[in-house]
Amino acid sequence: MSSTLQNKTSWSKNGIIAYGDFESPESNLCITFLETINGVNWRLHPPQRYVIYPQLHETSAVPETATASSPSTLGAGTSTVSNASSKSSASFFYNISSVHWNNWFSLPGDMLAVCDELGNMTMLISGQGPEGISTYDKLTMLFQDNIYKIHNHVMPLSPITKINKNLERKKTKKQYHTTILDFHWISSSKNIIVSQFCALDTTINTYRNKAQQIPPFGVFHPPFMKYACVAVRRNGQIDFWYQFSNSKDHKKITLQLAMSHTQRFKELDWLRFANITPMDKGHCMLVTTYSQLTHTLSFYKLNVSWNANAAKSAVLSDPTLKIQHILTTSINNVDERGNVLELTNLHVVSKSSSSEKDHHPEVILVYHVVGTGESLMKRIRLMHTYLAPDYLSILKPDYWEQQQKQVNGRGNDQSVNPKAPLKTNRYNIRYYSDMILNGKISFLSSEVLDGFVTLYFENGDIQVFNSSDWELETKRLVNQVKEGKFTNIITSVISTGLNFPKLPSLIAVEWINVSPTMSGVILKKHGVATPEFHSISRDDVSDPQNDVVDATAFAFAFVGSIHRQLSTEDLSVAFKTHILKLATNDEKRAAGFIMALMKSIYPFFNVSLGAPRELMEKMVSSRPIQKIMLLQMELGNGLKEEQDIAEMARIVLFLKNVLFSFNGVARNIQFAIEQMNNGNGAGQMNSGKLFQTAFSKQDLIHSLIPIAKWFVKFVAYLMQEVLLLINSSSYKSSSLVFGVFGSKMCRQLILSILTEIKKVVHVISKFPETVYPILNESSNYLKVVLKESPVDFEKFETFLINVNNKLTAVGEDQTPEYKENIINREHSLLVKAEIPEKFANISAFLVAYSKNTLLSNSNAASIYFTDTSGLRISQNEFFVPEVNRLLQPIEEGLVLNSEQLSDKFKNSLAFSQPIYDGITYDKFSEMELNDGKMKRCSRCGCLTRAGYPISHDKTIIPTSYQTKRWPAMYTRFCICSGLLYEV
Repeated sequence: MSSTLQNKTSWSKNGIIAYGDFESPESNLCITFLETINGVNWRLHPPQRYVIYPQLHETSAVPETATASSPSTLGAGTSTVSNASSKSSASFFYNISSVHWNNWFSLPGDMLAVCDELGNMTMLISGQGPEGISTYDKLTMLFQDNIYKIHNHVMPLSPITKINKNLERKKTKKQYHTTILDFHWISSSKNIIVSQFCALDTTINTYRNKAQQIPPFGVFHPPFMKYACVAVRRNGQIDFWYQFSNSKDHKKITLQLAMSHTQRFKELDWLRFANITPMDKGHCMLVTTYSQLTHTLSFYKLNVSWNANAAKSAVLSDPTLKIQHILTTSINNVDERGNVLELTNLHVVSKSSSSEKDHHPEVILVYHVVGTGESLMKRIRLMHTYLAPDYLSILKPDYWEQQQKQVNGRGNDQSVNPKAPLKTNRYNIRYYSDMILNGKISFLSSEVLDGFVTLYFENGDIQVFNSSDWELETKRLVNQVKEGKFTNIITSVISTGLNFPKLPSLIAVEWINVSPTMSGVILKKHGVATPEFHSISRDDVSDPQNDVVDATAFAFAFVGSIHRQLSTEDLSVAFKTHILKLATNDEKRAAGFIMALMKSIYPFFNVSLGAPRELMEKMVSSRPIQKIMLLQMELGNGLKEEQDIAEMARIVLFLKNVLFSFNGVARNIQFAIEQMNNGNGAGQMNSGKLFQTAFSKQDLIHSLIPIAKWFVKFVAYLMQEVLLLINSSSYKSSSLVFGVFGSKMCRQLILSILTEIKKVVHVISKFPETVYPILNESSNYLKVVLKESPVDFEKFETFLINVNNKLTAVGEDQTPEYKENIINREHSLLVKAEIPEKFANISAFLVAYSKNTLLSNSNAASIYFTDTSGLRISQNEFFVPEVNRLLQPIEEGLVLNSEQLSDKFKNSLAFSQPIYDGITYDKFSEMELNDGKMKRCSRCGCLTRAGYPISHDKTIIPTSYQTKRWPAMYTRFCICSGLLYEV
């Protein structure tokens, strides 16, 4: 069963899920991802289906739905087109045996290796197309290896919409000697941060996170390589693919394992299992195999030399590979009780060189105990052999004397220890332990840089073990001995007792795998069109004493996944499932859980919400803060009485986008002005080039107008809230205006925006457009929008600076306990927009100070009656009313099957209100809504056209010149960091 379930799906760091399709007549590869429906419920996006077949590189055999003749900016040499397809009326496509995203270590997760059961390997890349970068749900073929030859042919793929009569699925039950048994991506040389564990420091009653930076181990490719990967086939053939950074061609090196010594056995000696594992040894990988013929376990060392210094010429040398046989050993087929053992799985877990004292890869052998319902798991390690001193003295009596002379000759004062065992170059295996497990194990996999091993049982149960101590991860805290300074040691999201759901028998399942953060399970049943996702959960949430430790475990998992650059939507579903379970009994408790979660996340990132202004400016623009705000927004949605949680997060994300936009435009305008005024400027530019530069400069300014309108509305909205508080008879400690004015992060964001606005206004005033005066209308209109603000920006800036100084001064020269209360205040304001009781006087101060400094110098009536609609702070403004609620009981999960939705909601565009662009803040025009170019965010649900050419009705003047305005980062990702996809 392992051969039918393992590696049939792969979940990219970017959130794209690829899996093999084994039932449809027109495709064998599917692409999907988790997308939000309404900010609360999710679904797996309807799969995009592709057909991958051996003749994909031949232009004459391209399906009707694909385009092979389009020009490509990716660059690759074209292969010689074969006429084989023209001679045959039909081509065959085969079942996919495995798929592999390049997720290993620091790789970006955008390249996908697709291996079919025959052994053909097709390399795809997501997020790139003929026009350049695109959304990650788009695939392009880079090259195809048809076992014997690489075909360098770049071709964008299109999803299959109808059956191609020239393509037929080849169904066969026989095994192929060229089938790829294991595939491994080789990392780049970039270090990564790994969160190892967190624990409660009882001396200060605070959880501390142990995180460290680790370099790649085993083989990693140097900067002059774009990528490299390696695979082992059933016949013992090793294939090594790679591409130079300055080359368009993809290359391959092939080696053969020396499995059998005679030609007769060589043709029969096929591998049943094979595994490629990094070793903690310079540029070496361990290849572990099990022979079907001889029933032996063999180990090989694959050494890779990149030959970077082999030649001083500009031409790079190809890498050199060397295979060294280490050891072959037989394994027992009978256990200690006399039961016959059937080997069902072989898996090798690599050990991180920085976090483990014992770096040797661990080989896991899984047996089915024949005649019983049990499985036996043996753990062995490949170790260097050591010669005992006495034995060595007999073989070479003068060995130690010679060694001592060599040491003395090097001028080293160290002496050789004649009593120490001598490490040799030979290897042997050491058995560590046997584990008897109830149930038949179908297969196993490794997660989180191979730190955890997941066992999948035939009855649907899932168990996760930490390979450092081989304790059951879900029972970690239960079985932990609480001694010493540190207690409650947490190593994963399930350490506190959260469990995987009860799943159907794997006999009914096509494939199954845990998600990248181990916070859920994705599977596909036979006969069901779409996959399913089930999150981890705690069955009984009645005990509030579990809340702090559960929140800490969630925070630890979140921080660790951000360090590893994972998309984390699976983790968000698990968080939200747990919070809504709490909310069914007590919504205040659910809000308190979110608060505890957020208070744990910031220290784990080494971030302080009370940081000085210089650090706060850098912090608010960092990716972790962006991810934290996205998480807060997702967790707050759906809580009826605690809407401020989500709205505060959305405000921070919007303000970050405003700051980024004004800052980016200010820099680009300055660059355009310098370009026009330098030696190649207006005097020497031809009229076309000069107009294009002037148009681009003024179009940048034009792009700020919708964002400037939003910011003016937002400031007016804040003062409207102040007016309501002034005229309110009852005391209110929670309000968005308190959250914005009270929290240091929001104040700093607004102050930075006001600074950037002044920069832009200064530049456009000092350098007006004179050559083409009509283009200057964008500058004039922007200044008009800013001047029409009912709140004076200069007075508003002075107000925020004074509030910042007064609230910051409160915490100076105070006790550590009081300073801790200040941090708690910042968390409360930023998360819940609520002022704690200990600082109740702050609300009166903010209202009175706003009244005296801002409203006294402004027209209150003008502020109150200013139109502030369209801010889209509330969830109700994003999603259509029909889906804007919890769509099924929490017991049935948050991820819906698409079949449960009506035909109206088959297209993701129907979930969100198509009124405002979520990135540019502009209103969609009829032309934009009708041209079919629209993207949606999988996390916040906003719609956008960022990354596409601007519609002609949105430019300053009609022109044939096309511009995309927004930077390339918004082609793939939203301002919330969510994945953008075309709808």
